Amino acid sequence: MGSVAVVMFLLVYLLLTRTRVGIVVRSAIYKPRMAEALGHNVPLVFMGVFGVGAALAGLAGAVAGAFYTTNPNMALELGVMVFVVVVVGGLGSMGGAMAASLLIGVITSLSVGVDYSPADILAWFGARAWAEQVGGLLTLKLSSISATIPFALMLLILMMRPSGLMGEKS
Repeated sequence: MGSVAVVMFLLVYLLLTRTRVGIVVRSAIYKPRMAEALGHNVPLVFMGVFGVGAALAGLAGAVAGAFYTTNPNMALELGVMVFVVVVVGGLGSMGGAMAASLLIGVITSLSVGVDYSPADILAWFGARAWAEQVGGLLTLKLSSISATIPFALMLLILMMRPSGLMGEKS
């Protein structure tokens, strides 16, 4: 699954940065009137980009269907995480999306295996009894809140850099 994603990413990246088609697509996005003045049919370019995006989404669905239980609610299960990845990476940044997906995937996967809580860390300073008396977040194991870590990361990134990791500042 990961190798298919990497190949898809590399092919799209190379298509957009190294070919004439990529130049036309990028010019239609950033300077549509200029691209039209140069003789390119901008609505047709956008339609083609939409078609390629739909084909890539279909390929991603076919690959994910082999690893996840296929059901009508797949969009609800995976769509939220896709949104988090796009926001963390930066809207419109392919490199940012790739970096964010790797970062979120690694952090989430590693946090599932960590069986520590803030009370365990405070025990190093002799404050375990106080932390357990306070309870709440201080006694939650990291593995039990691993599903919320991507959202906390998104909040942190949006507070520090609202355009995302590799998004352009507006």
